[in-house]
Amino acid sequence: MSTIQRVNFEPVTDILPVQRRDFPLADPSLAQPLNAIALVDGEWMTLNTSYQLLRACTIGTLGNPALLLSFPLFAERGRYDTQGIAGTKMPVLWRGDYEFDTRVFDAAVALSGGAAITTILQPLKVACIAIGGRNYSGLVGHGGAADTAPIRGYVTRLPAANGGKLRFISGWRA
Repeated sequence: MSTIQRVNFEPVTDILPVQRRDFPLADPSLAQPLNAIALVDGEWMTLNTSYQLLRACTIGTLGNPALLLSFPLFAERGRYDTQGIAGTKMPVLWRGDYEFDTRVFDAAVALSGGAAITTILQPLKVACIAIGGRNYSGLVGHGGAADTAPIRGYVTRLPAANGGKLRFISGWRA
């Protein structure tokens, strides 16, 4: 079981070859910390046809899988620097191989043809999950060959052995 806190997405090491990229939000109100459905760090985002960020899955529908490539948000909820940028731009991890600890996941529930997260190097996908009575765009276990959602990462440390956080490596190998 995961819980959302102030910091939900942390690199395993400070020396990671990642490229961040700032994009404007399709809905700038999602950057406001008092918004009931505000974005949190570690949520997964995709791009619309206007080159703007939106959640990778529809958070109104639990289990709704992200069928497009998506990228993790790398800014804590309520940061003033992201709110102050013209167009309310938010940073995502755009390219690179990385390893992160995240709290935005559901390890127990097999959603949309996925599998519960139980083993090291298990593939992961993005789907709409519920944590603490609220929905997020987060990681769940991938369902294998029959699952059409893109693989977004692989488990490197299970939450039970990592203080309740899921550790994963990026999924560009898929």
